[in-house]
Amino acid sequence: MRRLLYLSSEDIAALEIKPRAAREALAHAFRLHAEGRTHVQPKLTVPIGPGHFFQSLCAAMPDPPFATTKWIGVAADNDERGLPNVNGLIVVSDFTTGVPVAVLDGNSLTVLRTAAMSALAASYLARADSSTIGFIGCGAQAYGHLASLRDVLPGLRKAVCNSRRRSSAEKLAVYAREIGLDAEVADHPGEALACDVVVTTVPAQPGLEPFLDASLPRPGCFVAAVDLGRPWRGEALRTFDILATDDHAQAADPANRAKLRYPGPFDADLASLVAGTATGRTDEGQRAMFLFPGFALGDLAIAAEVIAEAGRTGRGLHLPL
Repeated sequence: MRRLLYLSSEDIAALEIKPRAAREALAHAFRLHAEGRTHVQPKLTVPIGPGHFFQSLCAAMPDPPFATTKWIGVAADNDERGLPNVNGLIVVSDFTTGVPVAVLDGNSLTVLRTAAMSALAASYLARADSSTIGFIGCGAQAYGHLASLRDVLPGLRKAVCNSRRRSSAEKLAVYAREIGLDAEVADHPGEALACDVVVTTVPAQPGLEPFLDASLPRPGCFVAAVDLGRPWRGEALRTFDILATDDHAQAADPANRAKLRYPGPFDADLASLVAGTATGRTDEGQRAMFLFPGFALGDLAIAAEVIAEAGRTGRGLHLPL
């Protein structure tokens, strides 16, 4: 009997995918992408209203031999309902036969993949001696990024947490202390911008006005703009010495280009960095930003790693097809 593996958010958390394993899975996938051996389409968006839309992200690759689609719904006012703003599922099929093999919780996997993508970019664009990390936005992505970036930048010693809800910043600061960092809550985002590494995860909100000044991050900084750059004043972003994205072709797609605070061109993407066809940081004083909308190949790479670990541990629920 053919069976379908279902992995819930609890299952994925229990697998404890290591940041290095996630980063290596991504690097492998982006090497294949640089060689033209993957099949990826720009994300498809169905707009409903301000801060309310649905998206599908599709990708396939021969090694591991899987194809995926991630279906997500975004509702900016879900806070009022006590729900996450972004919700989704990932469906995985066999690359050769097309037979569905797994369904995974999309929320937890998205946190894993996004943080791993930022960490992979940081391995090329951040200073190895970075010691401070600032967060503007302290939701689920901030926690994932703290673990992934600390793994790739082991010199990180202090976290500065800023959020529109002080309680969220306080919770992240408590978590940072629990894992061995010094941490403080910042009342103004400028305090977070003064760090060596900056992560912005500001959610979509109707009427949001950009409030971050691109001239403020210090020389030598690395910024991961996980939020499409929406809180940044876009006209000044080109003052960064290096602007990188996840995929050149996707960033140039008109629908995606319109969402990014900076529409391009970009100096590098993950495939060119991994393949060595684009240079990363070449000077200690360069300021670098990784500004990205999220790429389906990242979901595929991390889903494959999660499925492999589930197979090793026997985790998950098998359903008949």
